Amino acid sequence: MSDGRLFTLAGYRKPLEDSDCAGPEHGWTAAHLSVGDDFLPCYRKTDSWGEFVFDHSLAHAYAQHGLPYYPKLVSCVPFTPVPGPRLLAGDATAQRALAQRMLEQATVHRDSSAHILFMLEPEAALLQADGWLRREQLRYVWHDRRFGDFDGFLAQLSAKKRKNIRRERRLITEADFTITWCHGGALSAAEWETVYQLYASTYRMRGRPPYLTLACLQQWAQNFPEAMLFCLARRHEHIVAMAFFFRDGQTLYGRHWGAQRDYDALHFELCYYQGIDYCLREGLHHFDAGVQGDHKHARGFDAECSVSLHWFAHRGFHDAIGDWFAQERAALACERAMLDEHSAFRRDE
Repeated sequence: MSDGRLFTLAGYRKPLEDSDCAGPEHGWTAAHLSVGDDFLPCYRKTDSWGEFVFDHSLAHAYAQHGLPYYPKLVSCVPFTPVPGPRLLAGDATAQRALAQRMLEQATVHRDSSAHILFMLEPEAALLQADGWLRREQLRYVWHDRRFGDFDGFLAQLSAKKRKNIRRERRLITEADFTITWCHGGALSAAEWETVYQLYASTYRMRGRPPYLTLACLQQWAQNFPEAMLFCLARRHEHIVAMAFFFRDGQTLYGRHWGAQRDYDALHFELCYYQGIDYCLREGLHHFDAGVQGDHKHARGFDAECSVSLHWFAHRGFHDAIGDWFAQERAALACERAMLDEHSAFRRDE
């Protein structure tokens, strides 16, 4: 599986910072760390928005004890819950040196804690052995099991799940949507404005401003002209919904979507079925649809764990939170076992 390295590149990270998506006004102050040529992307955070490893309960616990939880030092890619390398160094010794540098900076700046989010397993195991606390959460990833095409994929699902997906896709056909794919570089200025407003609408309906700016999206398309993909739904030649993705190695990553209104089954079509179809057509092995959402599991995505590592300056809190994380992991293991037991795939498969 691709390791998500695209999202750690300056071409992805810098547009977030330069367009002020991840800037001090929005709770992100760049505090990147270097040891020689080795690099750790870091931000000093004054809130917990845009990280997707939810710790508001920890902030509340700190407040109950009269202690500040913010600022905290976080290594992640803003607004991008994708597992990938974080300790960008050549070997384990250099990776440990970066992590130690992070703890030193957190201590100097009196940060409450240090967090490295959506890590790869080898890096996570390295830091866990050094006393960092492990936290897990579910994400949903589709894997090509040599299905061949979409009908081959459906054939491996249980009859109930197969029937439901066919019904949902039939609704799209009957509603007379025209669905096409294109690279970001192929969008006209008017189409960019439309797709951005569709993206922003998903936030505004919840009373929040969108995380990303139009300038950021357009810079990504310029920096990654072949890797940034849009799936567009049109009616009467007008774009009424869109989803955008990134392609990295053998994996398609679902990012965001938006629609003019709540069209029946269109979210499933653009965000899941079209992505699966694309992977099968293009020979990609994996489709990472992101964190949360049991509805993905019912549509052929496997429940997997993403990992983050945490350190808390207050030793009492560090130990207590470690116990809580252990209980959380045990409950998550039970949930994952239940999801595996009720897989969308046929029992014999």
